[in-house]
Amino acid sequence: MKIGTQLKNTRLLLGLTQEQFSAGIVTESYYSRVESNKNNISMDSLLKILNYNYVSLYDFFEPILKTDIDYEIILTFINHDIKKIKSFDTLNNDGQTLAKLLQAILKRENLDDFRKFKSQVTKYVNKSAKDETCIVFASFILAYLCDLNELNSLINKITAYASTDNGLILRILAHIELVALERFYKAQELEDVKKMANLIQELPNDSVLVLEKVVAKYYLALLDKHIEDANEISKVLKITGYDEYLP
Repeated sequence: MKIGTQLKNTRLLLGLTQEQFSAGIVTESYYSRVESNKNNISMDSLLKILNYNYVSLYDFFEPILKTDIDYEIILTFINHDIKKIKSFDTLNNDGQTLAKLLQAILKRENLDDFRKFKSQVTKYVNKSAKDETCIVFASFILAYLCDLNELNSLINKITAYASTDNGLILRILAHIELVALERFYKAQELEDVKKMANLIQELPNDSVLVLEKVVAKYYLALLDKHIEDANEISKVLKITGYDEYLP
């Protein structure tokens, strides 16, 4: 579901006209094109419209995030559903290794014991289906396992997928960059932090990437020492469960 469609559904539930709902935050003609998914809306304008109409971020984004996707294990991992990932323990040996690794990542456990499985994880993901989605997902896992000096090289390779119109690939790509963002920030590699945040902001304005872009905005606020803005964004991310990527 796209942002414009969800805005329209929300407005209709509230029984408001486009003029009433957009409240002068953007022009009525521009807002009409947003609802028709012909124009994109900035994050700032979206948040202002939702706040003006007393619409919670959770209620607004939940239908967008509940997308029916074939790659169940990928979506399960992105959504940080540890309980569901445990069900993959019944798979073959490679599948069990992957399930245990994904659980360890989500629980923030020490990953040193899994670094020797880098090649095994890549083999498992790529042999499941030889398509771009699994290749990018393999890179997602490796973003947690590789050394920092390998991380930039990994990012450079997967940015080639940024031009795709596949929403799932874009979402995985954004999460790889979020992992890199967090790791570089903890290492105080601030130039790389800025690079990752900007890469996320440059991804297409797709509805599935809204919260990922908010995380990038948080790190940019930290770098610019806009602490009050960072604190406000942090509140939004905690509501939506995306505070996992905060330092």
